[in-house]
Amino acid sequence: MATHEPAYLIGNFSIIDPDLMAEYRQKAGPIRQRYGGEITTRVSDVTPVEGTAQSVLIVIRFPSMEQAQAFYHDPAYEPAKALRIRATEGGFIALVPGTPPA
Repeated sequence: MATHEPAYLIGNFSIIDPDLMAEYRQKAGPIRQRYGGEITTRVSDVTPVEGTAQSVLIVIRFPSMEQAQAFYHDPAYEPAKALRIRATEGGFIALVPGTPPA
């Protein structure tokens, strides 16, 4: 059953190869847009006040969890994902459900 609640892809990592990361953005962007993904937050100088964090934080909003999962698991995204994995270290990527704005 499809939902109408947004979902978010949240990533926190450090970039170790800026050239590969630029190539990733170029390849991943059109695929993300096909699934309605919109970058809502991209910060490259995270300053944690508690705990440990990597330097980059990104939040991408998708119209639904189904769209977020479809983006992440799309075979066309696999080559781009491999670039991101090589270009970064540490941190995490997570898909999380959201709630519609009030």
